[in-house]
Order: sequence, then C-alpha cells, then structure tokens
Amino acid sequence: MLKRISVYICWLCISCFVLQGCAEKDEIYTIGISEFTEDPTTKEAEKGFIDAFIDSGIEPDKDARFVVVNAQGDFPTVNSIAHKFVSDKVDMICCLATPSLQASMNATSDIPIVFSRVANPFLAGAGTSPTDHLPNVTGVATSSPFEETIALLKQLLPEAKAIGTLWVPSETNSEYYMKMQKEAAEEAGLKTVTVPINSTSEIRDASVTLVGKDIDAIYQISDNLTSLGFEAEVKAANEAGIPVFCNQSPEVERGAAVGLAWDFYDAGYEGGKIAIRVMKGENPRDIPIQSMKGARLTVNLKAAKTQGLTIPEEVVKRAEKVFE
Repeated sequence: MLKRISVYICWLCISCFVLQGCAEKDEIYTIGISEFTEDPTTKEAEKGFIDAFIDSGIEPDKDARFVVVNAQGDFPTVNSIAHKFVSDKVDMICCLATPSLQASMNATSDIPIVFSRVANPFLAGAGTSPTDHLPNVTGVATSSPFEETIALLKQLLPEAKAIGTLWVPSETNSEYYMKMQKEAAEEAGLKTVTVPINSTSEIRDASVTLVGKDIDAIYQISDNLTSLGFEAEVKAANEAGIPVFCNQSPEVERGAAVGLAWDFYDAGYEGGKIAIRVMKGENPRDIPIQSMKGARLTVNLKAAKTQGLTIPEEVVKRAEKVFE
C-alpha cells in the first residue's frame, strides 16, 4: 500500500513551507519539488511531473504529497529550500532547474534526487555520463536543439551573418547554452553577439543594446532569468524589426517568431515516470540519465510579420502549433 499524502504549494516564501510543507511527514511519502523561477516552462514541467503520478494511479491528496517551493530566482533561497527538504527528511527531491539541482546535490547525498528541465546535468556535477552519475541522482536532460535551430534560421534568413542573445553569467546552464549556441552558429558561418545580464531589470536595456549591434536575428538561449523578462526582449526586437528565434515553445506565444523546442510538459512527465520508479523502490544509481528527443516547431505569424520575417507555407505546415 502506498502511503497517504497531501499536496502543499508555496510560491513566495520559505516560511509558508516551514509551516505547511512537512507538518504531516511521519507516514506520508513526500516529494519536495524545488523550482528556481516561476516561468511558464517551469510550470509546464511541474504539471507534467505530477500528471505522471496521477496517470499511474498515484493521486495527490490520496497517495502522495508534493511540496512545491519556488526560489523566485534567488540563489540563497534555492539553497535554503534544499536544506529545508533535507532537514524535514522528505523521501525524494525533484529539481526543475539547474540551480535547484546543484543546491540539492550540495545538501544531500542520501535522499534520492530526480531532475528535469536541466540543460547539462554533467556540467552541473551530477556525473560524467548517462550511466556514470551520483548514486542518488537521476533524471531528464533537456539541452536545446542548437544545430537544428540554426539550420532553420539559415533557411528562413539565408543572408544572415550575425545572431544575438542575452545570457546570464551566474547561471551554469546559461553559460553552457551560450557556448553551445556559438559553436553551432560558427559551424554554419554565423557570428554570435552576446550581452550579459544579472537581473530581470537589466533585460530591457540589454535588449536595446543587443538589437543595436548589427545582428540579423535574436536567437535567445534558454535560461531562467531571460525567460522571466522575455516580453521586454521581444519589445526591443519588434521596435527594431529583428526576428526572434528561441528554444522554448511558451516564448513563441509570448512574442518570438519561431521556436524549436522540447515540450517541457513532456520533460516533466518523463521525470515523473522516473520518480515513480524510485518511489516504488528502484535505486537512482541504476537508472540512466535520459535526454529529450524530438523537438517541436512552433511559429507565431503575427510576431513574424511585426519582426519582418516571412515564414514559407511549407515551414508553417511543419509546425505543431501556429499562433495567428
């Protein structure tokens, strides 16, 4: 018999988590979900993770408790979340961002950790290969499809010579993505222009700087900070008539012209399936780290028109989702 559990969700403060999170821990299997920012892809991954349990017959408020805590982009807070999960002796920690994974790995080597929505778990310190990883850690890697996106960008903008992106030096995943994007762009004969940011308040000015650097398109890499303030970047691109490409489907709905991305709901769902195996007694050490496959194309025709990009009908027909 699975243990009876409840669901507690706290977005803004550790204090609420302290009061509610594990107050009934004694006989309840508890999964602490650590999030770094409250952006659309995080929420999609969270929903996918919990839905995997529901679809397998493990119901919230009946069979398992999920304690969801969000650090609101604050590094000290994400460390506090990890240590609070450990002190409350949760049965498992689910990490939906690279900072959450790093904080949790630093906090415990005993409690099982299952991650998703993490670009490069190996760079984050989880191991050296899908099968050679920390014994209490496993999950789903979601590195962006850079080569495919660059190829699509070149198809739509054959005369392009330079692309631009914002990046966050304090985020390991952002630095990794920036370097991977540069390599893919260089292989295709494109120059990459980068502008660093350290807070969401810098995104608007940094975006204006970026579009003023003689670039043909913005290809925004995926990270926690730029995702929070993406509309400010889109506004600068719209004003400059520069098309925006990305690797997160929700950002297409928010104003990018083209996105080639993993479905983060699916990524969370796959992470949930792994977590269920651990919950049922399988050792994380014996579960290889998985990688997402099959990126989905999304286009925003209104944004493309505003940004001066013509998307051929054959590309529109390939898209899984089209925003008019």
